[in-house]
This record gives sequence, C-alpha cells and structure tokens, in this order.
Amino acid sequence: MGIAYHKKNNKTYIQYTVRIEEEILEKIKKISNIEDISINEAINQSLQYAIDDYEFKIK
Repeated sequence: MGIAYHKKNNKTYIQYTVRIEEEILEKIKKISNIEDISINEAINQSLQYAIDDYEFKIK
C-alpha cells in the first residue's frame, strides 16, 4: 500500500512537538523517500488515514 501524493493547497499547519519511536520514524523516512514526499507530509497522511479508519469503526 502506498501513500497518495497530494499537491499542496491552502492548508493551515500548526507546529507541535511530539516524540516518535525511533523505529517508526525510520519507517516514515523510508516511506517519504519512496513516495518522494516530505516527512511531514508522510506523517500527516498517516495520521489522517488512522483517524479516518478510527472514525469508520466507531460509526
């Protein structure tokens, strides 16, 4: 399963510091390189996927 590339649009971003497990960050870095997207975009898309999946399960 790949991460879809989305062109930048008028999104608002907030800088927020989090701690990410080293193994997870390394996998995110690999995904961002393969998909040719930023680490930030890979994390945002991953979080959105998790949120969408979670919301689907609770409906």
